Amino acid sequence: MKLKILILLLFFIIFQSKADQIYELIKIPNLKIYKIDKESNLRYLTPEKDFLTNSGINNVSCKKSNNHSVKQKYIKSKNELNVFKKEFFGKIKLKYIILCKELKVGEINALGFANPEVETILLNTDTNDNDFERVIHHEVFHILENNHKKFFPDTVWAKFNNPNFYYSGNSASPEAYSLAKLSNTNGFFSEYAKYSIAEDMAETFSFMNSRKKYVSEVINSDKILNKKVIFIKEGMLNIK
Repeated sequence: MKLKILILLLFFIIFQSKADQIYELIKIPNLKIYKIDKESNLRYLTPEKDFLTNSGINNVSCKKSNNHSVKQKYIKSKNELNVFKKEFFGKIKLKYIILCKELKVGEINALGFANPEVETILLNTDTNDNDFERVIHHEVFHILENNHKKFFPDTVWAKFNNPNFYYSGNSASPEAYSLAKLSNTNGFFSEYAKYSIAEDMAETFSFMNSRKKYVSEVINSDKILNKKVIFIKEGMLNIK
């Protein structure tokens, strides 16, 4: 009986120690390791219970997702990220992917969120598969661009657009913009790309990596998008 109690106590101490270590690394409570992907060296985490945090990343909340959704989105994430080599994630400083549902940043519903400071992206498991495929790459680019800004200068990017175009910035909520591909691109893959330069770059990157055939067709007729795709490709070549 004493041995069983000792084993249980030891298990609890080890488990709590791991939870504390995760919190110290990324400042989000109630997380556990779901999978460690040896092919990418990424740690996939899930919440044991709902969380709200103002520490490390500002006012982010997310809820525990059911096992089926987590498994499905883990497989989807792994398949999408297989387009990159293992060393790529070390170069851009991405270590952790959190899978949870009903993700909010502030009061805004979000499909994904990147926090370069703690090498983490959060992905909303409620997202439909079509959008989820692109959101993964979108958030990866935010990590990448933050750590390699000199290869993706805003001043160069801004010159690609028509002279009379202005990003909406804070004049509207990001929720108002659709991720759906535009039938008339005119320099932008989606409405969300018109929100800011950072989102425009991330949307371009997401289409390049998850919709390659579509991108190759569009850039033949859209000169602005052609320049943007070349810009991203050239920036990527500099990440060593």
